[in-house]
Amino acid sequence: LLNWRSSKDSFAMPLEGPRNGVKRKVSLVQGPAGDAKAAKVVVRQMPPRSKAAPVAPKPAESPPQEEGEEEDIVIASADAVASPSAPASPSAPGKADPALRKVDSWREFSDVDPYYAILGELGQFKVYSESGQLNEDRLSDYLSRLTQPGVVEKPKDWVEIWAAMLIPVTNQTEVVLRIIEVGLQSEIADQVADILVELVKGHRCKIPAVQEAILSLFEFGEDHQGCLMHFLYMMFPKSPTSEWGWSRVGWGWQQWWSMTEKILKVLESSSAFETLCDLLRKLEAESGTYLPHQQIWDEKRLATTRAALCHFGGIQEDEIQSAVGVELS
Repeated sequence: LLNWRSSKDSFAMPLEGPRNGVKRKVSLVQGPAGDAKAAKVVVRQMPPRSKAAPVAPKPAESPPQEEGEEEDIVIASADAVASPSAPASPSAPGKADPALRKVDSWREFSDVDPYYAILGELGQFKVYSESGQLNEDRLSDYLSRLTQPGVVEKPKDWVEIWAAMLIPVTNQTEVVLRIIEVGLQSEIADQVADILVELVKGHRCKIPAVQEAILSLFEFGEDHQGCLMHFLYMMFPKSPTSEWGWSRVGWGWQQWWSMTEKILKVLESSSAFETLCDLLRKLEAESGTYLPHQQIWDEKRLATTRAALCHFGGIQEDEIQSAVGVELS
């Protein structure tokens, strides 16, 4: 019965034993819309053809069955009745296939929501092994897809991406380096600085890791796309005249300048000079007032900045105003 493949929904067969050979009609009654779980197997007593074959009376505890009345007999569970090789009914449109494992559910969204799909894939196929070994090819594949236009809606979403990668603290630098490298070669190159800022402000990546990645990648290079200038601008300490800045205990002008100077020193001299000039112009423009008039820029800090401009630009201090176009004294 369990392996029955007939297209009909019932068949008759003689049952032997306590029924004394009287025929019963064994039927497989299907559930609504072919639902195998709602199916049941029933036995219907067939009318006797003659009085020569009396039916033995039923035990007293069981009520008598009328002729033709259905008697439900539990032969197997509904799941067992259903053919084990029968194909599963198709999933409803827009719903996940119940046959898929929960861990693989991200596959269904690869086309409609690639960001969600990649997050799920990151959780299943990790970029770091349990021993802490980086799978470079896998990381590069993830980054090449994540830097496609429209996949990640805003730079802040990279905080969630970073968390899904489960990157060991000691390995942050190599991942930041790859994000910068792949990002600057992609169509979202103008967002790379904002991504780095969000990773730092979101407490996912430490400043030394970002700084080390930049020093390694930009050594003797140039900031053609303004990535470094924008990163340094966004990391400027928050103050009454720099509301966009970063507010954190222990982060002030001195810490910001230390990072800025280290980054500028690895660049080619002319690029370092142009990057610093662009940075100072942007700080003045966005604050709405001259730097010497701002509380965060005291005379010592202005003098330090002037010395850096002279060093990188090969100019004298009295040439700063005309060369930079920013008031620094």
